[in-house]
Amino acid sequence: MSSEDEEMDVNKEKHEDDMDDDDDDSDDTSSDSSEEQIDESKQESELVALRDIVQSNLYNYQSHIDYITLSRQYGNLDHLRLARQTMSEIFPLTQQLWLDWFHDEKALLISNTQENKNMIQLFERAINDYLSIMIWIEYVQYRIPYYVSLNSIEELRNLFERGLSSCAVHLTDGSLIWAAYIETEKAILDGLILNYNQNNTNKDLKEKTLQHVDYIVTLYRRQLSIPLRDMKNVYYKDYNEFCQQYKEYLPSNYTEKYDLVIKHDYDLAIQHLEKCEKFEKELEDTKRSVATYRKYIEFEKEPARIQCLYERAIVDNCLDGDLWLSYIDFAEEYLSSTTLLQSIYERSLRNCTWVATLWIRYAEYMELTKTVDHSQLKQIYDRALNSDPTNLISFVDIQLAYLQYRRRHYDQELLLNNTEQCEILKEEIRRACEYTCDQYQELFLSSADPNLFLKYNGQLELFWVHLEVKIFHSIDHARQIWNGRTLMNKTHNQLISNLWKAYYYTEINYGDEKHARKVLYRALNHIKTMDYPLAICDILLEHEKKFGTIQQLKETKEKLKEIKSKIILVEKPRRQQQQQQQQTNNKKQPNKGNQKDNKKKPVKNSNNKMDTTAPPVHTNGNTTTDQQPLSPRKRKLSPEEPQNLKKKPIVPTIDSEGFKIPALPPQLPSVPSQPSSSTTPSTSTLNTSKHTDHLNTVFVANLSYEADEEALRQALSPAGLIKDVRIVKHEWSGKSKGFGYVDFQTSEGYRQALKLDNTPINGRPMYVNPYDANKSASNDLTKKFKYATSLEQNKLFLSNLPFSATKEQIENLFKEKGYTVKDIRLVTQKSGKPKGLAYVEFNDAHEAAQAVMKTDGTMMDEHAIKVALSNPPPRKETNTKPTGQKTTSLGQAPKATGPRGKGYSQLSLVPRKLASASTAPTSTAPKSESTPSTTSKMNNDDFRNMLFSKK
Repeated sequence: MSSEDEEMDVNKEKHEDDMDDDDDDSDDTSSDSSEEQIDESKQESELVALRDIVQSNLYNYQSHIDYITLSRQYGNLDHLRLARQTMSEIFPLTQQLWLDWFHDEKALLISNTQENKNMIQLFERAINDYLSIMIWIEYVQYRIPYYVSLNSIEELRNLFERGLSSCAVHLTDGSLIWAAYIETEKAILDGLILNYNQNNTNKDLKEKTLQHVDYIVTLYRRQLSIPLRDMKNVYYKDYNEFCQQYKEYLPSNYTEKYDLVIKHDYDLAIQHLEKCEKFEKELEDTKRSVATYRKYIEFEKEPARIQCLYERAIVDNCLDGDLWLSYIDFAEEYLSSTTLLQSIYERSLRNCTWVATLWIRYAEYMELTKTVDHSQLKQIYDRALNSDPTNLISFVDIQLAYLQYRRRHYDQELLLNNTEQCEILKEEIRRACEYTCDQYQELFLSSADPNLFLKYNGQLELFWVHLEVKIFHSIDHARQIWNGRTLMNKTHNQLISNLWKAYYYTEINYGDEKHARKVLYRALNHIKTMDYPLAICDILLEHEKKFGTIQQLKETKEKLKEIKSKIILVEKPRRQQQQQQQQTNNKKQPNKGNQKDNKKKPVKNSNNKMDTTAPPVHTNGNTTTDQQPLSPRKRKLSPEEPQNLKKKPIVPTIDSEGFKIPALPPQLPSVPSQPSSSTTPSTSTLNTSKHTDHLNTVFVANLSYEADEEALRQALSPAGLIKDVRIVKHEWSGKSKGFGYVDFQTSEGYRQALKLDNTPINGRPMYVNPYDANKSASNDLTKKFKYATSLEQNKLFLSNLPFSATKEQIENLFKEKGYTVKDIRLVTQKSGKPKGLAYVEFNDAHEAAQAVMKTDGTMMDEHAIKVALSNPPPRKETNTKPTGQKTTSLGQAPKATGPRGKGYSQLSLVPRKLASASTAPTSTAPKSESTPSTTSKMNNDDFRNMLFSKK
């Protein structure tokens, strides 16, 4: 092989090697770029995940911090700006967060001599969050190049003066901003002196130099009159060195004009500084606690130093709502600037959004200063409610404050004689009250603290009642609130005597005494389970003394005497049960401290002396002095001991304001005169209502025995969301008893369900009534009758109707005669089968009277219907057992009687008319004209003749 061929082979190998190296380099470059792309996509996904977490819960402080930290670590400017902006809108930022933000933004600036509005806005926002001297120094240092370039010395001084107004009296760090201010002025002075030395003949430069030296000496004087740390070094070193350096520019009377005055102010400041250092040391020892700051504030007398101490305390304890409230109290008394006060309010709400008092005071302040209109004030109250919606106390306080504001707004329009606007506002206030009351029940009905719920329950309704009677002058609307919301539909409210008293005084002050008496008699229906029943008895007796007749007073005294005797019968077993329960709890959970003491110091009990010491009984946080004898061994009690136990008063469970907390209605002891078989509900009924809240519960009766829970749920589902359906069944057979209970989730569903009364289910009308835990299911329907039992001149009674008659047929019958019907009610049996009877209601009595004449005897499906005015006979009341009647002995069943007083096996062939006449009491006195008799009743013909004779 020739040399040329060898050379060609060598060159070929080198070329191949170079190609391989290039391929390797390209592979490395492509792999690096792909790895960078993977890292960037991974970082972006992490940042997006954190951003989503922040946006899902804006009030999670730590998620904001994590988002900012990771964005800054990855150097992602877009995410970093978004994270900081989002957090600063929700929370005030700390000093370090703001300084990092400034550092990152200033690194992107091209020049400091050009004004950047975004940076200025950042600084202005930062100085309004917390007191920070470092932020102020950063701010002035950022602005110095710009002001110097424009030769705007006055604007620079104004900025420094703003910083001094915030930080000048800061004892520990205030000297820093003073030093920055003075050093800046010294730099400007050196420039003036340099220009003056170059041109000694310029008198204006000399005058400016002298004035500037005088200005700097004034700054030293101002600084040395304030107690600040390191002020000795400032006085003996900085100030004296300045005087020596610029001695030739000082005035001739310097000693008298400056030096002596500065020395006097400096000595006073040093004395005050020594006193303040004691509090500063205590702050360090207590980790800057609020209590120490309060002592410090009480010691200070100057408002400027007190304000600075409040700002320092807030930096260390920004989440203390009471601290913010005390700061606001101080600001309202000593600070006259409305802008500053508004800023303090807004800062407090950014730190303590859950404090309802801050929101209320802020809204009242904005209303007082008239800086916002009605819509903006409403937005403030809406923000307040959304700040802590699950807090019961905050909800009630804010809602009451809002309703009070609406009342003031209404009064303002009333003074302007704006009648139309007042009517609109009145309806808006009523809707707001109704919505607020319903929202309270829905949000806090299942509260973890039922005592707290009962404590605040009814306050919103009571204020609504106050508006109706005092502002709107509508006692009818107030009665609707009492009957429909506060008492009648809420069983737990019926047990609170204070609500009954408030209802009574509402009627006696704004209604009439008849309605007031009815309120008290309604309260007597719940007297056995009421918290303070004797208070109602005393009010009723006092009412009869003031307004009743002598007969009413006598009857009331007898009734109250009977009631009080029953109350005592119920209270004695209840107290004994409470005593036994307390003794059991004391034995099961003895006081731990006493156990330790007993272990250290054992007590020796002899045979003759017993140890009667026992741990005190704790009732609702209060320690009672009643101590039960604790015996080391079992023995029989002496005859005197049970009597002593009965005489000891039982301390009731009370709340923080001294009101008794009503318990659940207890099971009353059986009375011998009442047969327990007829009055005691079955165990299945009791078990169904146990551990169930009945505020939104309806009682459903007259159900078909084949109807199950699903059928009942479908029938009542149009009313609203249903929480639970319970049909009461027999224990031994499991068959339905024909009644049950339905729990609704909202009060609105409860109210709509009552409107579904008489709705057919399985061909049988169901009866829907409010649930009352104090009334048994067996006699609940017999005690209530919701239709009138007296003469109704605008209502007609129709009989002999065909069973197939419908409401539409009856309505068409009267339309053909030219009459408009207001309402029609068909009378049915409990099974739903028609009785051939109906009631037709008209708008007025005259139209009803005319309709009687034209429709009586009209044929309908081969039935001659009878039409008359509605005048039902009085309903029979259940008579109590005569005192002389022999009671059933033990083991003897009561004798079953028929509807006429005889046994079921006996027949009475005497007609009812003769039987009633024979049993009527005879009297020799002449019969009065007012005595009702069968002969005095008028038939249809007599009534028709009477009408024709009038014409």
